[in-house]
Amino acid sequence: MRQILLIFCLWLAAGAVYAQQSAQYTQYIFNGLIINPAYAGTKEILNANAMYRSQWAGLEGAPTTQTFAADGALKNNRLGVGLQVVNDKVGAQGRLNILASGSVHLPVSYEGRLSFGLAGGVSQYSIDGSMLKTVNPNDPAIPNSKFSSLLPDAQAGVYFHTEQFYAGFSGANLIGAKSDYVLTPERHYFLTSGYVFNLGSMVKFKPSFLLKSDFKAPTNLDLNTFVLFAERLWLGASYRTGVHLLPEASLDKDLGMKNAVAGIVELYLTKKIKIGYAHDFTLTGLSEYASHEFSLGYYFLKKDDSRMLTPRYF
Repeated sequence: MRQILLIFCLWLAAGAVYAQQSAQYTQYIFNGLIINPAYAGTKEILNANAMYRSQWAGLEGAPTTQTFAADGALKNNRLGVGLQVVNDKVGAQGRLNILASGSVHLPVSYEGRLSFGLAGGVSQYSIDGSMLKTVNPNDPAIPNSKFSSLLPDAQAGVYFHTEQFYAGFSGANLIGAKSDYVLTPERHYFLTSGYVFNLGSMVKFKPSFLLKSDFKAPTNLDLNTFVLFAERLWLGASYRTGVHLLPEASLDKDLGMKNAVAGIVELYLTKKIKIGYAHDFTLTGLSEYASHEFSLGYYFLKKDDSRMLTPRYF
């Protein structure tokens, strides 16, 4: 019980930095739909991805997240559709988020495609007050039993990519609906970009970054580097930290400097199936608790379809 209360308090503090109770990901690099609805359909083929993340594994009440995302293209790849389901739980509080995405893809150069996307759906927030031990058992801010609330949710984004370059900007939790008892996420914004360098016929190098901010707390920065071997195996590393790019309002500037490093691997078992794993090491007081993230992806190909003989780089 004490550990659950501790992790819940830590998470509330961390929430000011990362969308309060928005899920944390490391393998978003291989599944752009979970941070940008404009990504829907850009692979030009129906594909599905599932992820499971255990953050600070071994600590009672620590965050766990299960995610499913699928997207595909329509109308000669001019339109994209997608679906994502996220079940996120930390301590006594949980969030089940279901969003449907739609995107439009516009050719702006020989290789370049510019996409605009919207996503809408609902989030069910819940809290189990029986898991929390309070000084005042009659505290009106904490329910005595389980409480849930259903609220609308929306995302929007823009995405540009060629065969070797990509850049995107998106916003999440745009409606900003509030509810009693539960913490709902602040609006968050994501800016990301990356490039693939050819180092030879068998090796490619892909650096990328992600900035995420709610314009109230220190901005989170992810720096990523990946190497692709023989068009089948990605090996990479990521460094996550907080940076002061924007003026913060009423927040301790030391809050949010939650540095972490991660090792990431993704393997194409066949041209239809890929698996991935990320191992995060927190460089804070919770360094004894590592985070694990597993992923499974599937491409729906016909027998004569050769489009995925090599991996898509974005």
